[in-house]
Amino acid sequence: KEKQTKKELLKEIFRFLLIGGFATLVDYATFYLCNLVIFKSLDARWNLTLSTALGYTAGLLINWFFSARFIFNYKKKTTSKQFFLYLLICLIGLGITQLGMHLASPLFERTYWKIIVEFDFWKLFFKCLMTLLVLVFNYLGRKFIVFRDKDDENTNEIEEDVK
Repeated sequence: KEKQTKKELLKEIFRFLLIGGFATLVDYATFYLCNLVIFKSLDARWNLTLSTALGYTAGLLINWFFSARFIFNYKKKTTSKQFFLYLLICLIGLGITQLGMHLASPLFERTYWKIIVEFDFWKLFFKCLMTLLVLVFNYLGRKFIVFRDKDDENTNEIEEDVK
C-alpha cells in the first residue's frame, strides 16, 4: 500500500468528521429523546446513564457502518476481531463520556432553562465537550488499531504532496 499524502489524510479526516457529525446528531437526538421522554420518570442518575449510553450506542452503530470503506478506504473484508477492537475503543470512549457527564452533573441541577421546550444547557455543553474529547480518541484508535493495514508497517506514515 502506498504512503498516505497530506491531502489524502485531510480528505480522510473530513470524511471522519462528516460521518461523525451525522452519528453525533443521531447520538444527541437519541440522548434527548430518552432523557426528556422515555426515561423521564426514572431517577436522574439512571436517566442520565441510560440516555447517554443509548445515544452513544446509536452513534456507534452509524459510525461502524460507514467507517471501513467510506472513511478509511479499507479494501479488505472487516473481521470480527476488528469489530471487537472497534467496540473496545468505543466502550472506552463511552466510559470517558459517562465519567465526564457524571462529574459535571452537579451543574445540571443548578442551571436549567425553559425555552419553548425543556432545554438543559449544561447537559448539552458537557455532552459537546465529551464528544470533542472522544472524537480525537476514536479517530486515532480506529485509524491506527482497527483499520490499519498489517501488510505494511509504514501504512500510516504521511508523505509530502508532490505537485
